[in-house]
Amino acid sequence: MFDFLVVSKRRDKNVLRIKPKFVVGSRSTDLMIRAGDFYAVWDEAEKMWSLDEQTVIDIVDKELTKVKEAEIQRGVYDETSIVVDYMWDCDSGSIDRWHKFCKQQMRDRYHQLDEKIIFSNTKTKKTDYASKKLDYPLTESSTEAYDKLMSVLYDDQERDKLEWAIGAIISGDAKHIQKFIVLYGSAGSGKSTVLNIIQKLFDGYYNVFVVIELASSKNDFALESFGNNPLVSIQH
Repeated sequence: MFDFLVVSKRRDKNVLRIKPKFVVGSRSTDLMIRAGDFYAVWDEAEKMWSLDEQTVIDIVDKELTKVKEAEIQRGVYDETSIVVDYMWDCDSGSIDRWHKFCKQQMRDRYHQLDEKIIFSNTKTKKTDYASKKLDYPLTESSTEAYDKLMSVLYDDQERDKLEWAIGAIISGDAKHIQKFIVLYGSAGSGKSTVLNIIQKLFDGYYNVFVVIELASSKNDFALESFGNNPLVSIQH
């Protein structure tokens, strides 16, 4: 269960009301608040951070159901004498209390997510601050087709530069190396080919930008595409 959640049980005549209560000032390690609103929540089942607020609703409602079923098993109450303030039910008011909790009662407390590459076979923990994974594992395998393609498109020295840059992204060193790479040449020389490979390698971790907009004094949102701090930025 979340460390910012307490399940409340209150008896009102012959009815037991079960509802969620959210703990203020708990220095929660399960919830992130950013810019005065919900940012991410730790999903213990998936061992990942979730940016989807629906994850909170689903997990809280699951905890409420557990308490309800436990009370029914005790035999004191039956299905008709228990009222549950589920978050999915807008009439219960639980979702409104949740939004008030995030926006008015909590202060910003968050860690930047997805600052390193996570492969499908990587075991994650909370302090990895990961909300996504690549759809392939990091394993030793044959790269015959890739080697043949790259040997045709690039000289060894130029290929080494590209693969050094890719390796820096995987190792995490790219965050500290102040360099970018420009591919230039005539049509059909393999520029887009290698960029497409990089996009497939880092699906979900890259963004696309327009470089001329970065130098424009008329575009107030030129840096918007970098708002989520992508690990890779590409312009074809």
